[in-house]
Amino acid sequence: MIEADETAEGAERERSAVRTLVRCGPLALAVLAAAVLLFTGAGRYLSLDALRDQRALLMAMVHTHPYLSLLGYMGLYVAVVAFSLPGALVMSLSGGLLFGVWLGASAAVAGASTGAVLMFLVARSALGDALRARTKAGSVTHRIEAGVRRNAFSCILTLRLIPAIPFCLVNLGAGFVKMRLSTYWWATVLGIAPATAIYASVGAGLGQVFERGGHVDAGTILQPHMFAPMVGLALLSTLPLAFQVWKRRRVPAMARTGA
Repeated sequence: MIEADETAEGAERERSAVRTLVRCGPLALAVLAAAVLLFTGAGRYLSLDALRDQRALLMAMVHTHPYLSLLGYMGLYVAVVAFSLPGALVMSLSGGLLFGVWLGASAAVAGASTGAVLMFLVARSALGDALRARTKAGSVTHRIEAGVRRNAFSCILTLRLIPAIPFCLVNLGAGFVKMRLSTYWWATVLGIAPATAIYASVGAGLGQVFERGGHVDAGTILQPHMFAPMVGLALLSTLPLAFQVWKRRRVPAMARTGA
């Protein structure tokens, strides 16, 4: 009887270890892959200097194999976002340079949103369930999570519209909130589209910048006035959230006054 109990306990421990590996394995793999790419210097290929040096080769590939090049570009963008590599800006600029503004922006949005969804799912399976299980009801963290969950679309949309907020942090933070995948995806697509279109339009003119020579970095080609429309959109996206907060406060006040 004791041996049977020990066998059952051992089997349960093995199943628990397997569940933990399945849940946390993808996140650990993503962190390991990102670390390897960064420490080996592979990230230097996701730079404006590398784009300038390889521009002729890349343009030739797009001309020879347009569809395959487009799929390869989107696949690479998915990997950059999923592994949280510091190259999303260069990828968006590359899309405009190689495929034009609208096609490049569309491909960039598709790649970035797909990578974001993958990171969101990994974070939710590896961290979200465990963190929510350890969050006490009524605590500040629980109230924040509940508030974001009630207004998930508006919150994610606003965060995506603000370029200064790191993309990967939103992916990881959203995994803590129990929201629908479709809500997260739509808010991400709509939120990143304006900035991506701006980056692609700038990228479409990079060919002339590269031909003039000289040092090129993000600061020289992305000016602050380009982001004024996005700031306005970010403010507009907070209106539904502000209305919900006002409505929740007004209803109890009306109930107390008997209005």
